[in-house]
Amino acid sequence: MQVTITQEAKERIIAASRPDQTIRINGELVGGCGMNVEYALWWDEANPTDQVIKIGEVTLAIDSQTIEHMDTDKLTIDYRPQQGFRLVTPAQILAYGIQLKDRWV
Repeated sequence: MQVTITQEAKERIIAASRPDQTIRINGELVGGCGMNVEYALWWDEANPTDQVIKIGEVTLAIDSQTIEHMDTDKLTIDYRPQQGFRLVTPAQILAYGIQLKDRWV
C-alpha cells in the first residue's frame, strides 16, 4: 500500500508524537444489517503480520483486513482543523473526524 501524509497531518502527528511509537490505521466492520467500515487511528505497536510503512519519522502499521476494506492501494492521511484527520483514497473520502488517540480510549 502506498500511503501519503499531507503536511498538515504530518505537523499534527509530530506535535502529538510519542518516540518509537507506531500509528495503527484500523478499519473494522460495524453495524447489523447495514454493515459498514469504521476507521480509526491510534498509537500501537506493529504486529508481525502488519504492513509497516515509514514516512520520515512517522511509522504506520496496517493489517491486511483493513487494506481489504479500503479496496485501494493508495491512501492519503490528511488533517483539516474543522474535520480532524481524514483518510482519503483516489475514489473517495473513507472517513473524517478521526482523532489520533490511545487504542482503548
